[in-house]
Amino acid sequence: MTKGLVAFFISTSLAVSAVSAANLVEQNLDYSDHLQELHNPARGTTHHKGFYLRPGKTLDLKSNGTVYNDFMRFLIDLGGFSSNAWEKDADGNKVSRGVSQPLDEVSLNNVRAALDSLRRRGGACTIRASYDIDCRGSQDPDIETTLIHTKQLAELYSDYEDVIHFVELGMFGTCGEMTTGGQENHAKALQTFLENSSDGIKVGVRSPQVVALWMGLKDPYSTWHVFPDFRADSERFRDSTRSERYAKYMDRVGLYNDGYLGSDNDLGTFGAGEPYPISRENVISWMEEFGVAVPYGGDFVCNYNPETRPPLNTAEYLSYEGFRTHTSYIGGSMAGTCYNFMDTTTFIGIDPEYGGKVMGREYVRDHLGYRFVLRKSAMSDSAAPGGKLQLKLNIQNVGFANNLTAGKATLILKRSSSEGAPAGDAVVRAGDAVEIPLSFDPRKLNSRKLKMKETKNPTGLWTGKNFADLFDAEHPEFDGVNEISESVTLPADLALGEYSTYLRFSRYGDFKTDKNFHVIQFANDSAYFDRETGSNYIGKFLLVEKLEDPEAIDGCGPGGCCGTSPAHKAVSVQYASGLLRVSHATRIEIFNTRGQRLFHLTDLEKNAEIPLRLCPGIYIVKTESLLRTLVVK
Repeated sequence: MTKGLVAFFISTSLAVSAVSAANLVEQNLDYSDHLQELHNPARGTTHHKGFYLRPGKTLDLKSNGTVYNDFMRFLIDLGGFSSNAWEKDADGNKVSRGVSQPLDEVSLNNVRAALDSLRRRGGACTIRASYDIDCRGSQDPDIETTLIHTKQLAELYSDYEDVIHFVELGMFGTCGEMTTGGQENHAKALQTFLENSSDGIKVGVRSPQVVALWMGLKDPYSTWHVFPDFRADSERFRDSTRSERYAKYMDRVGLYNDGYLGSDNDLGTFGAGEPYPISRENVISWMEEFGVAVPYGGDFVCNYNPETRPPLNTAEYLSYEGFRTHTSYIGGSMAGTCYNFMDTTTFIGIDPEYGGKVMGREYVRDHLGYRFVLRKSAMSDSAAPGGKLQLKLNIQNVGFANNLTAGKATLILKRSSSEGAPAGDAVVRAGDAVEIPLSFDPRKLNSRKLKMKETKNPTGLWTGKNFADLFDAEHPEFDGVNEISESVTLPADLALGEYSTYLRFSRYGDFKTDKNFHVIQFANDSAYFDRETGSNYIGKFLLVEKLEDPEAIDGCGPGGCCGTSPAHKAVSVQYASGLLRVSHATRIEIFNTRGQRLFHLTDLEKNAEIPLRLCPGIYIVKTESLLRTLVVK
């Protein structure tokens, strides 16, 4: 709107009362993904740190460099509590480095201290315990000791739901990759962990066969592990998911994959189907349906496919499979050679905002976990203290997975510090802001769901670019656009004026006390993110007094200082060169933001011209039974 010129055309289709005459107005915002890197909680590339637990030995966490990033992968070495643990001395001879016994309180406190340090930073982690984080070879104790340690850690982790994104169970084999000890014992350890940890802790195992064993899907007539019913659509699988033993855990169990996308079978993680180990497609179908609230990731490894097969460790392949597996993280230890190489190729996947515009690694970087883009924002143009503010928002989750960390949605209202100043012209302190709870859960802002083609082995069909052979990209089952409608009751004691409005997703929902713990920035223009409150700008509205019986005051009229706004389809209100022109209205009233009437005329002609000097400010114009607001610059 240019200074000195005001023009309105108002629709008669809005039946609004004189007291509550607000109109739902779409905000003039940039609704595009700005393709910038976001450091939102519990997603992306993890940074590794190992800890060695020894009976009675306190770790010096400061010198140990515990936390140096907001998203960590903690590796806990329990070798000091296994009689089978060893290391080599200076002469190259194996020497014992532990005794099988329960973890002592000193060691448990070391783990707590590391997690506390990350909590203070506002970070998150994946965490894995094993007896051999240096990958020397199997050093596990007996299964009884292993289950005791599993129980102890499960109980400890339960106090850190806000910090632990995912538990990679580990506890067996070289590097904690669960390669020794027998998969029956792995299933026992998984059940022990689930029984002794809180509902908010999600846990993964290294092999889908362990999940199948745990679910009781082993073929009773087979002498080895054949799982023909590990299919999300099989009746036996469904019976297990509905059973009392498993139903309460199905949204907590997943996989971690240390051969992630290294080959068609992820270096042996998956098989080609019966009678071999469970096929990739069967696992992905399970994760697609039951893993919406379960993280997935692991070490992103280099390509081991033969030359006759295209690699899977590409941004293009991830842009297909990542949405189905809900991939939220990759281990950073392999990033230098197997992840960063994607910087050498432009992403050519099916994505109108990223395709052909960024390098492959940038696409993966921005789609690991969740990524929220505000696609539409509409709100009441005005409201009264104690009244209702209507919101209609479209938020698209363009990431592979859902947000599992920030469960509180709140509205932040910031009032301009000087009456009449347009939004953005005045600095507003966080202490002046108001936070109002909203009803929807940010963890339910789902990512897109692909519409699959009829095939049982899409991996085998992959040729590097043939997305159309795998899924219908133009007509997904769900495009990730989540529609939100809220009717917000405003505090009755709010000061009148114009309010900038922000949407905040956080862990605890109180910006004055939670130190912005686990807040989420949207992918729109970074200028929309208010770092002081950790919230995202969605528009503005005017808070005005109810106008049932405004009190008239002196000092405004022809030659005085007033302003304008609209109220009916055939009605127009225009101002230029000191003249207010009103069409198709029989009366007009002008109020300030306190509800005080500054000017009024009745029995107007069809087209009236009124001499008025309009000053910059916020005003309310009432014609007939409708009310509208206006900021005059």
